[in-house]
Parts: sequence; C-alpha cells; structure tokens
Amino acid sequence: MLASVRNLRTSEIELRQRLPELEGDWLVGRLRAKRGIADAEYGSGARRLVVEYDADVLGSADLIGFLDDWGIPVAAVHSARA
Repeated sequence: MLASVRNLRTSEIELRQRLPELEGDWLVGRLRAKRGIADAEYGSGARRLVVEYDADVLGSADLIGFLDDWGIPVAAVHSARA
C-alpha cells in the first residue's frame, strides 16, 4: 500500500485511558487492516496511538470514528503532515 500513498498524514491520538497490552495489539492490527492506513503504533503502557494514513482515502475524523465504534474513547488528536 505504501507505494500508492500520495498524501501521507500522521495523527497522534491521545486515548482517555491506557489499554492492556493485548487490547493495544488488537487495536493496532485492526487499524493496519483498514484501507488507507499505512501504519499504526501503540506504546505499551501509554495512552498514545500514532497512525499514518492516506489523507486522500480517510481523515482523522474517520480514525476517531473507528475508535468510537470499537468502544475506545479519545481524549485529543494532534495532526501533523508526515
């Protein structure tokens, strides 16, 4: 997928609570399986999720929507161009 990405963006998402390690791994796997997401990382023991995505396919509001659908509340989103 990376070869086809033209508008790569990065969002740092602060979660309202820490996730257990297995739940964090599950979340990263679900995000990486989504169309338009190039990469996702969750720091074990942290509340910070970093997602790289193709902004031509989806936006940070879509990322928040995915998390909301999965029952993971978001405290803040910080976006930066990659």
